[in-house]
Amino acid sequence: MMSVLLVFQAYSMADHTLTNSGRFAMPDSKDYFTTGEFAALFGVPKQTLFYYDEIDIFKPERVGENGYRYYSFTQLETFETLLMLRELSVPLKDIRRHMEHRSPQALIELMNKWKDDVDQKIRRLELARDYIDAKVRTTQEGIRAVIDEVIIEDLPPVRLITSTYTGNGDEASVAEAVSRHFRRYRDLGLAGSVAVGGIIPISDVREDSYSYSRFYSTLPANLTPDECINLETVDYGGRYLCIYGNRGYGGVLSMCHRLLTYIKENHLKTDDSLYEDLILDDLSVEGYYHYVVKLSVKLFQ
Repeated sequence: MMSVLLVFQAYSMADHTLTNSGRFAMPDSKDYFTTGEFAALFGVPKQTLFYYDEIDIFKPERVGENGYRYYSFTQLETFETLLMLRELSVPLKDIRRHMEHRSPQALIELMNKWKDDVDQKIRRLELARDYIDAKVRTTQEGIRAVIDEVIIEDLPPVRLITSTYTGNGDEASVAEAVSRHFRRYRDLGLAGSVAVGGIIPISDVREDSYSYSRFYSTLPANLTPDECINLETVDYGGRYLCIYGNRGYGGVLSMCHRLLTYIKENHLKTDDSLYEDLILDDLSVEGYYHYVVKLSVKLFQ
């Protein structure tokens, strides 16, 4: 509103009369914007105004005898709104339909419709920002990681959404299960990009293999209790015994054995499951066999 008032002070309106040709006489330059001046205010090319005039979406208030278009200060907010709708990807045909049948109620309906769309986009952007923050933290963790050493870490509390897995341990079955979990997470409208981890029961770690019981992803912290209803979740956080490896998933079995040996030798009390997380992936290291993987198990006092 302030910008409109300032322009109003600079561009006072004047009376104009029609000529015999049916067009208005040349407006006083101080009263109107030329096409170039109006376009420059919004940082758009003049061709945009020409096109919007041609398709009857936004027309100049006056056309001079010379055919030049002139726009008034009262059209500033209207054009600003049109540009905003275009930024929201509102189709030109929808805007034109509204302009052809404009009314106060129609405007309210249009604004409310696209307000809902804006709210959804804001939510998606917030989730994307949260994912970026988490990815930066995880990558920094990978940079700091001491490889093949058993360490203790105090980890912040988070809630994990889980998917039960009862399939075989072969790569094809695991890949299909991870894909289902990924699709389920996205179907909930939680994120476009999500890290997937695996839960390995200690009882399923054998000499030459191990098995997953569940796959998981971190739930956004701002999720309401109602949004968590009917979701399989587990709480993660506290003091954990951890080990990092840099040989991809091919090194996980030896990491399991090393962690379990450490637990046994030091007479530690732990949870009955290991958590497997991918820390550095294709976005930061080259090649599957150079992934940095982390195993963790909760310690009990």
